[in-house]
Amino acid sequence: MSLHSFRFKIAVASGLIIGLLLVGFGAILWQLTYRMELARVDRELRQLGAPHLERVQGGDHWLRFESALRFVAGSNSAPAFILWVRNDDRVVYQSPHWPEDLDPDSLPRLVNYEDVKGLDPGRPPPPPPRRGEEISPRNPALPRKAARFLTLHAGGRDWRLGVMGNPYSTMILGVDLNESHSGMERLRWAYLIALATALGLASVAAWYLAERALRPVTALTETARRVTARGLGQRIPAMSRDQEFNRLVVVFNEMLDRLEASFQQATRFSADASHELKSPLARLQVELEQAVESAPGGSPQQAAFSSLLDEISRLKAIVQKLLLLSLADAGRLDLHREPVDLSQIVENVVEDCRGQAPDLLVECLAIPGTLVKADPHLLEQALQNLASNAIKYNLEQGSIRFEMSANAPWIELRVTNTGGDIPVDQQNRLFERFYRGDKSRSHHVEGVGLGLSLSREILRAHAGDLCLDSSGGGTTTFLVRLPTGAA
Repeated sequence: MSLHSFRFKIAVASGLIIGLLLVGFGAILWQLTYRMELARVDRELRQLGAPHLERVQGGDHWLRFESALRFVAGSNSAPAFILWVRNDDRVVYQSPHWPEDLDPDSLPRLVNYEDVKGLDPGRPPPPPPRRGEEISPRNPALPRKAARFLTLHAGGRDWRLGVMGNPYSTMILGVDLNESHSGMERLRWAYLIALATALGLASVAAWYLAERALRPVTALTETARRVTARGLGQRIPAMSRDQEFNRLVVVFNEMLDRLEASFQQATRFSADASHELKSPLARLQVELEQAVESAPGGSPQQAAFSSLLDEISRLKAIVQKLLLLSLADAGRLDLHREPVDLSQIVENVVEDCRGQAPDLLVECLAIPGTLVKADPHLLEQALQNLASNAIKYNLEQGSIRFEMSANAPWIELRVTNTGGDIPVDQQNRLFERFYRGDKSRSHHVEGVGLGLSLSREILRAHAGDLCLDSSGGGTTTFLVRLPTGAA
């Protein structure tokens, strides 16, 4: 598939848009998941530390608390929790493995209380409850300050720290985020695999949608490709679902209707005109032949009648070619196919060339017994046109070469003549009807430019072809291809 294909561009654009949407959605989902994971860790830190702030506790209590945390973590190698507690201005406990590069005084200070109705930060806090006594209206729990949570990197590890406290104590409880990061890493890989799978499916879906969207265009292309002089009846069925393309299909079919009607009208006119001209031309030829015989020998009248008779013969040949071309255009060129010896037809053409141009060297390299299934009269006419063309555009004392070769399943015949090279800008127009290059006009070569066109139509009607093989170095070669007649 070409990079400049419209289908490829639609598929790539759709895939990129879907891919960007998936990547954006994945990034947002990843951020939400990460925040939810941090919120879960924060809730755990709050649930673990908040109950121990109802009293002002001593260092022994915090030592037992950290031992309980270590037991909950189930790890004796790398500590999962760190703890730091200060009562008033005195640090009562600090974990033995507290990171050296983590300064507790650099962490945010707690100011507001969780229950804003209970206390005013400007008023002195209530006295601490007595230790050992249960919480009661006479001995209430201390109010807690609003906790602060943050993530820091210290000691070569990432910690999630919760700063909590009451009016007399400040506690910093941290948890190692390594386990959380491991879970997030696994989740990230799962996201990436899911994203790659989704992108692959999106690419396939984009390609399918592009192909489905361009299916009407493909139908138009295939129909246009089948539209030839013999296939103007091709039409595209109307589309009931894709209304956007339905108007294009209708316009295209209407264009084919107009084109078919115009072509048939032109073909009928050409065929009818050629057919109607045959009878008066035949009568005129008979009259001129009689006039030539009746005129005194060598008189000016006989010379004039003979000149007119030559023009009538030339006009009849043109009419006959036009009739054959119109029949070929309409697909009604009747071929009476039979196995014929191509080498014998080539020999006949060579003999005619030697008779018409005795000053030219005519060579023939034929393969005896080469059979093709063709109409012998039309095939010989096509080769006669090529030979006539080679004679007209030749040099004085030049040469013509007929060379046959077998290249299964084709029989190839190359007709080469000496003469001036055909300009490159004229080579593509050689088979246009009534086209004659500047060189032909300057040398006053007879003909109207129908011979090559008619020869190609005849050969194509035989499932073969005619083309310019080469033109350079003072020689021009035309290539005739015909399928072998043995099949």
